[in-house]
Amino acid sequence: MKVAIPISSGLPSDGGGYTFEAEIISAIIERAPDLDHEFWIFNLSSEPTHRVQETKQLKFINPPPKALKTFRVWVKANGVALARKLSNPKALFLPVSWQEAYFHEFVKSNNFDFCWLLSPYALTQQPVQDVPFAVTVWDLQHRLQPYFPEVSLNKQWESRESFYDRRLKQATYIITGTQRGKHEIEIFYQIASERIEVLPFPTPEFALTQADRPIDKNSFLQRYSLPPNYFFYPAQFWPHKNHFALLKALKLLNEKHHINASVVLTGSDKGNVDYVKSLIEEFDLKNKVHILGFIPQVDLACLYKFALALVFPTYFGPDNLPPLEAFALGCPVIASDVPGASEQLGEAALLVKPNDIDQIALAMKTIYENTNLHYELTQKGLTRAKAWTTQDYVNEMLSLLDQFETIRGCWPSDVFLTHRS
Repeated sequence: MKVAIPISSGLPSDGGGYTFEAEIISAIIERAPDLDHEFWIFNLSSEPTHRVQETKQLKFINPPPKALKTFRVWVKANGVALARKLSNPKALFLPVSWQEAYFHEFVKSNNFDFCWLLSPYALTQQPVQDVPFAVTVWDLQHRLQPYFPEVSLNKQWESRESFYDRRLKQATYIITGTQRGKHEIEIFYQIASERIEVLPFPTPEFALTQADRPIDKNSFLQRYSLPPNYFFYPAQFWPHKNHFALLKALKLLNEKHHINASVVLTGSDKGNVDYVKSLIEEFDLKNKVHILGFIPQVDLACLYKFALALVFPTYFGPDNLPPLEAFALGCPVIASDVPGASEQLGEAALLVKPNDIDQIALAMKTIYENTNLHYELTQKGLTRAKAWTTQDYVNEMLSLLDQFETIRGCWPSDVFLTHRS
């Protein structure tokens, strides 16, 4: 089959979305010599994501500036109809919308058999009614926790709901990482179980490859002016990431349990970093919290390696990448006991209630003091990290494409049928 894959997260600062997409694309490139399908990878950013040799089975498309300039004229003339198709009228006024629209029409006009969407954000580019597609769904937290501002303010809830309600029902396959995620898709959108595939999120390859890279701890900590005893939380500054509970737990750890430890925070600001800084002032933790912002993956790996533990108190789930990264890099994990977390992480992590400050602080204390538990969690994490890789994930997706190829052969790629009664 001729398969289109749009890349929707063009920058490392996009966080987990970028990591997930980049890892999948790298695994496909690695498989290029023996691919049975023809893959066209569309990068909607201004710079190519991968500079590799194209083959018969692997093509890379960056919308050419000249084509985009011409296409803008077409969009202006057909903007209303296109906006309706995209179910996102405001998208036409965003810089990336021209590239999205270009992809939308390119796929329709060049006889693609299938679209593999690595991110729900890529659904805005998908010509839903014309080309079968698979999409990965990370979470549906707007249904479970609609009170968080990032899924409620400025009509975010209504936008997400109409977006998922229409498009998920038309998907050929919906990919989710856990049985819990599958259950949520079934009950929220009445999707047939047979169309939902559970493929666990793979351990990011960068973490596996960086695990054995030698690095001097003291020189690294000096470069970032960090203390030797710190807990680590890599998360974009969204309210649902729950920096509030982590800071409260850190204060408790220092004052009640008399443990001299700090916290290192990384991630891009999504509108909540000023509030987090005000909490640091309020809780008198200025000398105990280090905000580094966005940092490159090579340094991110070091922060995992040298941390006492990853503390991951997010309210959203069921699938999250940082615990898997920590597992691969020998970092013990304290994670939120959100629905689906035990399925994803097994016995390799200490699970805590994200709204229980005492429990979070006690888990941090236990990791700090109990060297046997520290070692046990590290070993279980390493085993879990190696059990399911990006190549495993891609292999399962290729099997799904193989299965669908027989179905897709029932109608031609260059003809759109009109249904008649």
